[in-house]
Amino acid sequence: MLLSIDIRNFAIIKSLQLDWQAGMTVITGETGAGKSIVIDALGLALGGRADPGVITANCQQAEISAVFKLSSGSTAHQWLFENNLIEDDDIQLDHCECILRRVIVKEGRSKCYINGRNSTQSQLKELASSLVDIHGQHAQQSLLKNKEQLNLLDRYANHSDLLDNVKLAFQQLKTLENRKQLLNEQKLARDAKRELLTYQVEELILANPEQAVLDNLENKHRQAANSQDRLELSSQALLSLSEDETHSSLIQLNQCIAQLNQLTILDPSLNNLVETLGDAESLLQDASAELIDYSAHLTCDPEELNKLDQQLSQFHDLARKHHVTLADLPSHFLQLQTELNQLQADDDELDQIQQQYDQSFLLYKQQANLLTESRTKTAKQLEKLVTDKLQPLAMEGGKFSIQLNKKTASFFKDGMEEIEFQVSANPGQPLQALNKVASGGELSRISLAISVITSEQQLFPTIIFDEVDVGIGGATAETVGILLKQLARNRQVLCVTHQPQVACCGHQHLIAAKTKNDKTTSTSVQPLNQQQRIDEIARMLGGKVISQTTLSHANEMLNMS
Repeated sequence: MLLSIDIRNFAIIKSLQLDWQAGMTVITGETGAGKSIVIDALGLALGGRADPGVITANCQQAEISAVFKLSSGSTAHQWLFENNLIEDDDIQLDHCECILRRVIVKEGRSKCYINGRNSTQSQLKELASSLVDIHGQHAQQSLLKNKEQLNLLDRYANHSDLLDNVKLAFQQLKTLENRKQLLNEQKLARDAKRELLTYQVEELILANPEQAVLDNLENKHRQAANSQDRLELSSQALLSLSEDETHSSLIQLNQCIAQLNQLTILDPSLNNLVETLGDAESLLQDASAELIDYSAHLTCDPEELNKLDQQLSQFHDLARKHHVTLADLPSHFLQLQTELNQLQADDDELDQIQQQYDQSFLLYKQQANLLTESRTKTAKQLEKLVTDKLQPLAMEGGKFSIQLNKKTASFFKDGMEEIEFQVSANPGQPLQALNKVASGGELSRISLAISVITSEQQLFPTIIFDEVDVGIGGATAETVGILLKQLARNRQVLCVTHQPQVACCGHQHLIAAKTKNDKTTSTSVQPLNQQQRIDEIARMLGGKVISQTTLSHANEMLNMS
């Protein structure tokens, strides 16, 4: 709840410090006294738009500070903890204070502080969304927003478990949808690449560029290509070794051995040499026989060589076509096969994702339908309660309706429908959206009726009604006061009012007064004691001339409220 506010150099408020009580606080005063200025200043402290024009004349800056009391575990308390804007000593306390401060300077800049620490305007707004709800005669109040209407209905229905189930199903579905979308976006590229890879792989399969095949082909080609040279060289070697009857190595060796045999008769020491030459003769004979056998198996087939040339040329052509060397062709073939298999795996995954998506969508619809059923049931209950509550608020015959409109897209994290609050203020008038209701007073009273009924589900610890009683009086004004006081049982309620029936219902009564002199105009706001309240109620009842009868009536109204 709001504990205090300190305002300096704001509009016609030079300096003002107010302490607020729990329950219902009313602010009254003459027309033009500046009753709503305090609310406007609080709006700035809560992150509202800053305009240098609000700075008091001849001053350099305006400053507003607001102190709130937060209960442990509240939304605001949790927000402060998550944003490291709460003192460690305050984390474990049942209650702690939160100080919001806003400074507006003439140059147009503004500074924001939360608990003495620099913050941003957006942070102020975010925190304020769990602190205060301001209902005034303008379209910028939360109840006019379809999103807040939906949140209010869900809080009143108290079906957070259904909301959590829908959000979980939505997250799972969204993840699958994103993956499916990515695979589908890549499908055209995959199809084109698959067509090319299929052609390339089939072509290579026919050629069979395996390493062993290439090695064997190259080896055969080398042998076929040099078979003529090998035949000629082996023939020449054989001729030199044994076939030439006059110059062959064997003939000459035989002659040498024969001569040495004669020499050993004269010199026996050469016997070892003769034996060595005999061994050499035996080796040459073996070599000659092996060379004869080798030559006998040599063939020179031009047709076979041509065939091998063509086969090897095909492999070289394939290598050039794929921009690789012949040596890299086998590994390139395996790489293409792997890529083709991966494309097939992506298609298989897309099929699996589609199946999972279909199953998840059915689960989402089941959960969303349960949420829709709960919302529909709760909407009918809330429609009747609000409609009944409107009757004594000068809206006899008025009707409140909640429209659940199916969203056009497939799924959303908050369900399959949008919510729109509609109202008919008078009999015979068509239902209209709240933001199209012409009368600000009617809009405020509708908001009041909804707020009272849903007070147990409201997240806001402080609710402000700025002149909700415009255009009403008598019994209707009394009803408004009773409703506000009823709402204040569970929440802090601040109310700016012109109606004495409403003012009588407050637990705390503040009066705004304007003071003028030759140079300045200023507004002050002061709390009233019991007698001062009687005087103020009497003024609101009777105007400038206040009779004893009016005072008695004012006293009676206060005692009865």
